[in-house]
This record gives sequence, C-alpha cells and structure tokens, in this order.
Amino acid sequence: MLDLLAPDEGDAVLEIGTGTGWTAGLISARLGAGHVVSVEIDPAMAAQARANLEALGLTPHVVVGDGALGHPESAPYDRVHVSCGVRTVPYTWVEQARPGGVIVLPWMPGWQTGHLVRLRIEDGAASGRFHGTSGFMLMRSQRPAEDPITGAPRTGTSTLDPSELSAAPEGLSLAIAGLLPDVQGHAVTGPDGTLRVAARWNDSHALAVFPPDGTGALVEQRGPRDLWDELEAAVQHWNKWGRPGPERFGLSVTRQGQYVWLDSPSSPLRK
Repeated sequence: MLDLLAPDEGDAVLEIGTGTGWTAGLISARLGAGHVVSVEIDPAMAAQARANLEALGLTPHVVVGDGALGHPESAPYDRVHVSCGVRTVPYTWVEQARPGGVIVLPWMPGWQTGHLVRLRIEDGAASGRFHGTSGFMLMRSQRPAEDPITGAPRTGTSTLDPSELSAAPEGLSLAIAGLLPDVQGHAVTGPDGTLRVAARWNDSHALAVFPPDGTGALVEQRGPRDLWDELEAAVQHWNKWGRPGPERFGLSVTRQGQYVWLDSPSSPLRK
C-alpha cells in the first residue's frame, strides 16, 4: 500500500485509521512527523498509538475523530492512506486532497473479498485501477446492519456453472460489485464439495446450494428483490465482456457518488 501511495519529500499525508501507529510511524520516519496527520476513531487506541510513536521519537499529529470526515483543518493533502475497509469512498477525502494527489484504500463492497485501489485526483473527481485483493476491518460508520429476513421463500434452480463462483475470480467479483452495488455475498465450498452461494441486500436474501456433482442448484429467494436472478445476470454480463480480469476494472468517485468501470472511467458498468 505504501508503494502505491509513493509519498515523496515535502508531501502532506492524511492517514485514516491509526491503529497501533505502525503505518503513521513508517510515513513519519520518511517524511518527518510534521507532514503526517492520522485519524483514529477509538480514543484508547489513539492514546496507545501516541505512546508507541513517542517511544520511537516520532510525533505525527494523531487526531481522535471519524475518519470518514478526514481532517479539514490540515488540508490539502498530497496523499491519503486508508487503513480500514470502506464500502463507499467518502467524497470528503477527494475534497481534502490536492489536484494530482493520490488516495490508496482497501475497497470492500461486500462481495467475496476486498480490493486495493489507487485513486488519482483530477477535476474534482478521483479515479484509478485495482491492485489486488485485500481485507481490512470495515470503517465503523459503514458496517451494514442486517435486517431480519422475512416472507415466504421463492424456490427455483440455477443455470450458472458452479465452477465460476467457486473459483471466485477477482474480475468476476469486481463485475458483481459494480453491477450490484451494496449487495453482500460469498461462495463457500464445504468439505464434501457442496457449494453454497449467498447474497443479501437489506431484507432481501438469496441462497443457492450446488451439490458436489455440479448439477443444478436449488435456489431460495426472499424479500422484495430477486437477488439470485440479478446475480445470474451479472455473471452473464461478465462472460459477454470476455471474462475480464481485475486489471481492466477501475473505480471513480465523484460528488454524485462512486461507480466501477471497465477499461475507462467513461465506461461505467451501470449506465
């Protein structure tokens, strides 16, 4: 992540999520503590981080606060380093970064895994490509509440090839995350070879169980959305695009929101 961030001499860096102070210490040792602001939501953790850093003679400005708000008092920043998972990239980070600045973060939309992304600021927006998978604890304010699942189940069968979901290629995960924003889900293969794929959005839920022999899965859906039907459509889109890998996908953040794109920010997955 620090290689992607590439902080240089004289840069002002905002870190979101101080934790033990490890990354704030690394950046401070390179740039000087006066160039680093680190925001931590937990007061006890922030106090421990300050003690850890001071023991090494490092004194970055550790602030107790909500990282989603950044720290406008010390803006603008040349680099923003995010040490917690986010589902939605706060536009405040874009606003508090200089034109040409860089944001590096673990984007964790909720489908299977998280993804490292490097965003560059230009014309009031941030865009960039993905750089591998990553998993971090989600930012507290973005941890989804789980509504009770109610209503009669709707049953059916699946037309999907289970190998596509069990292999969980990163390109497919990004396609699903871009086409079905805010839908959480995962695919897990049991010891006996049974594949279970679950998807959830608020009070809608879908579960498909593929037997070990790979024959058609039994599907159960509840709630107002037919999530399994939407998931099948997303997989079909990915196949139609030629099964692109993660290197072809990117993320853009604007004042109006965020979106995943294929090959170029001018080609969003959702029109």
